[in-house]
Amino acid sequence: MAGAIARTTQDLTSAADMRNTTQMLMQPNANWEEYLAPGPISVAIMGELVFISSNTDFSINKNPPKDGFKYIKYPESFRACLMQVCNLGWHAFNTAHKNMDQIRIHTANVPGFMKSAVKILFQNNDEIVKSLLPNMLESISRIADQCVVLADGAEKQYADVICLIQELLEACINAEYFYGEKLEEIKMKIQENKLKEQTAKEITERSKKTFETLSKEMEEAQNQYKMQ
Repeated sequence: MAGAIARTTQDLTSAADMRNTTQMLMQPNANWEEYLAPGPISVAIMGELVFISSNTDFSINKNPPKDGFKYIKYPESFRACLMQVCNLGWHAFNTAHKNMDQIRIHTANVPGFMKSAVKILFQNNDEIVKSLLPNMLESISRIADQCVVLADGAEKQYADVICLIQELLEACINAEYFYGEKLEEIKMKIQENKLKEQTAKEITERSKKTFETLSKEMEEAQNQYKMQ
């Protein structure tokens, strides 16, 4: 019996079997580059945001929502909003890093519990199985629950970043429309001022010519008066 348990345990935990099982389970998600590539790209984009935030600042708090912004903290400063995105993104990456490490530590204990569960199942004693197996299964279940909580925590952090970016995009589009209207008004005023300036210039030119004509006529009249 002991030899059978040893052989069965070895088969269950052998490297080849683990590789085959892992390959079978992970085959649908084999394109890991698609999942890993966005990480460095996101970090690079965050660096660009920090660079952009050092440029000219302006307010996006134009025609804000009736109940105010839910995620944006500093709508009066676009630079501050970009830094908020960067900081929240960093916290999301940091939380994901720590939580994934905790998941790795927790799941590393699962093979040991599985091995113990197999040994218990091969015991020719129902009382031992009833008393010990539930503890092993409960330990595995507890690890699974902890991993779910950690994964949900990381997901929530990224969800907050996404919501902040979406709200910031909406505010920017709204501000762009507002500033666009203001820009059109300014352009119209500039054009109006140019027309006024042109009209004033023409009036000045006409007045100058009229003055010169009158001055010339007056001078001629004076000369004629002197000759009489």
